[in-house]
Amino acid sequence: MKSIKLLLLLCLAVSFSQCSTVKLTETAPFKITGATYHNWVGGQPGVSGINLIIGIENKSDITIKSIYFANRKNNPSLENRNGKEYLVVNINTSPVLISVKREVVLTGGARSPRVSPPNISQPSIPFNLDRNEAVIKYVYGKKTFYYKISDIKKTDTEYYP
Repeated sequence: MKSIKLLLLLCLAVSFSQCSTVKLTETAPFKITGATYHNWVGGQPGVSGINLIIGIENKSDITIKSIYFANRKNNPSLENRNGKEYLVVNINTSPVLISVKREVVLTGGARSPRVSPPNISQPSIPFNLDRNEAVIKYVYGKKTFYYKISDIKKTDTEYYP
């Protein structure tokens, strides 16, 4: 009986160790020609975000699924600019202003409304990335791969009217 429990425990431990992290590929079937990001601030108070722009070549046999950057899983768009292809991600970092919960709080006999933001948590991503790193999730053939980009250059913040 003890041997069955030990075998079951060993199998359980091995199964958990197999799904601990996502493996990154060392090389990719496409070429990254450059990557930059910048913060942006809108004309309204509290409106801000981050733009990530990645130059890419030779991506004809792959499908880009998502990009992990700034502790978020993002869906990129493919843009052609001056005959070159870029993966572009626009991340809105503005505080959530939709569905704000109103509460009426009694303080010293007087009623005063208090607005509290909703408790929204970002799902965790399967990578530990620095501020200047991103991971591209892509499909090549029928398999899914992950490729890490390091040393993404930060450019000046853009201010919009």
